[in-house]
Amino acid sequence: MTRRTLNDPLLLRQVHLDFHTGPQVPDIGLHFDEDEFGDTLVKAGVQSITLFAKCHHGYSYHPTEVGKPHPNLKTNLLRRQINACKARGIATPIYLSCAWDELACHEHPEWRVVDEHGKWITTGGIDHLQGPSWGILDFGTSYLDYLCAQIEEVAGLFPENDGIFLDICHQYVSLSSQSMDALKAKGLNWQNTDHLVQHAADMRDEFLRRTTDAARCVHADLPVFHNHGHVTRGDRRILGFDSHLEIESLPTGGWGYEHFPVSARYAETIGAKYLGMTGKFHTFWGEFGTYKPGDALEQESAMMLAFGAGSSVGDQLHPSGIIDQTTYERIGQAFKLIEDREVYHSGSEGLAEIGVLSAEAINDPYTIRTWPKHVPGDEGVVRLLLECQMQFNVLDRNCDLSLYKLLILPDEVQVDADLKAKLNAYLAGGGKLLLSGKSGLGEDGFLFDIGAEYCGTSPFDVDYALLSAPEFGDAPKTPVCLYEGSQRIRVTDGTSLGDVYEPYFARSIKHFCGHQHTPNRREKSGYAVGVSKGQITYLAHSVFSIYMQKGPVVLLEALRNLIGSLLEEPMVTTTHEPMPGLRVILRHQPENKRYLLHTLFSTPRLRGQNKSTNIEVIQEKVRLRDISLDLKLPRSITGAESVDAGEVTLSTVGDIQRLLIGELNGHAVVPLNYA
Repeated sequence: MTRRTLNDPLLLRQVHLDFHTGPQVPDIGLHFDEDEFGDTLVKAGVQSITLFAKCHHGYSYHPTEVGKPHPNLKTNLLRRQINACKARGIATPIYLSCAWDELACHEHPEWRVVDEHGKWITTGGIDHLQGPSWGILDFGTSYLDYLCAQIEEVAGLFPENDGIFLDICHQYVSLSSQSMDALKAKGLNWQNTDHLVQHAADMRDEFLRRTTDAARCVHADLPVFHNHGHVTRGDRRILGFDSHLEIESLPTGGWGYEHFPVSARYAETIGAKYLGMTGKFHTFWGEFGTYKPGDALEQESAMMLAFGAGSSVGDQLHPSGIIDQTTYERIGQAFKLIEDREVYHSGSEGLAEIGVLSAEAINDPYTIRTWPKHVPGDEGVVRLLLECQMQFNVLDRNCDLSLYKLLILPDEVQVDADLKAKLNAYLAGGGKLLLSGKSGLGEDGFLFDIGAEYCGTSPFDVDYALLSAPEFGDAPKTPVCLYEGSQRIRVTDGTSLGDVYEPYFARSIKHFCGHQHTPNRREKSGYAVGVSKGQITYLAHSVFSIYMQKGPVVLLEALRNLIGSLLEEPMVTTTHEPMPGLRVILRHQPENKRYLLHTLFSTPRLRGQNKSTNIEVIQEKVRLRDISLDLKLPRSITGAESVDAGEVTLSTVGDIQRLLIGELNGHAVVPLNYA
């Protein structure tokens, strides 16, 4: 098999084969069988599998002169795995763990991250030094030399590899002795938090540069990816070091089902090649003997395909080297769906009429992070737009804003002078803005003429909104609780969207009423729920964060109607009752002269908790019939086809084309041809 390069398109059916194995485990790889391993992968339709050179425990699974093989390794496992895969045409990227290496932590404690109290930290925090958790290494020490030597050795020993996957690429703020020396040499003060963060950012950049060079020491065109557990929105510097992105997003493992769409819609917008990463596990990475239902893996892979991504499914090989047949039966179910639909992936691009300016991308893209970052406003607006079947992209400040009818700045987007100038140019070109919460606020009030004056932040823990404007549709005629206080605004020459009603008092140990929030006063507060003036609409509450965290259906329906009124003629609308579980995602294949309408429907079920996050699992497909959609696409459709969509019919109602989908059983694609 020819070695893959960074210029090749990504393979769509991949497995990420974890192999984190403690030193006490015996007989590592003793029962590995090349034919069983390779044939199982072929049967499941696997095109690429990421194999381990070094795991979090710090041990190698091949002979090494730089590190140490696992003390109970019985065979050159990595070499035999690569040979088995290459003989069957399966690509083999190679994995090395970076900031987590228990062996290095034990043998070189001077390489460990040290906090401001002079203590080592672990993934469980300083309170878990005696418990099972990963030690954390500082790239500002000689550990980086050791790591790069390991990467170079792997690149030389296995020159036929198809890429290097570097995991746990977090640089923490650290006061290790070597980092302290480096701080002093740069004239920085270790007692200054900003200086510590700056040094950590510098060390991360040095880590990215040196590890990329090490990975490409044999082949300059080798694919390389640095995994941070999250695609940091707004930090495009990663594109200089990563040939592609792999969006780690296990829905059951703490990321949730809203995380992947945010990252995917951003990755495509900035022109990256990208995969989605899920897992076969019931909860999180590293489970043995647990299995996600095949329908769940199939639906998650379908979602990745709908958002323009291939699928990488995480598995963990048993220490003996025996591959788990049940796992690959279920992976095979998901990969069969992808294989059947691959023709609808190549050369496709997302369609969008709404741009979401990500708060993460705008506010702090370069912050040093240690875990997948959830920004409630970003994820809340994406959840809402998906549930409303609306087409959107997630943007940073460098995106072309003129491509969108509507820009949404969710809840806390900090608008500086540069961004303000870009938004003013966008408005001058006829675009519309929807601001919420603190978005668009400066030190002296609003940065745009929204038709209202700013009166500060409400002192109350909650307040109530009377959503009386016709743009909200058939909202309740009484004030509804929005779970937090609003920004206070008084309408001047804009149009009020409704009134805020405040509680009698803020709930406290001295003053409380009932089980939860204090009831509202009967009189209006004098402050507005929101205001519209010209092309700008402003909502005084952090509505998207509220929706993500609390999920009030009243807010979903009100915002659906409001955003629909701002779009005037959305590309897709349902003609039946709203169906929040239905996802409709549009893509375009210009070479084939067709649009691709992906429809998905699933009902994840709550199945307990893992590390204080809900485990939601798709257990079965739900069959829907007769889904009617009105389309207003850039080109007129001449015909519709069906890929698992039952009988589809296309009709014209005025300047709208109506599509009737006969059946949906999990996922369907409707190719829409144009002249």
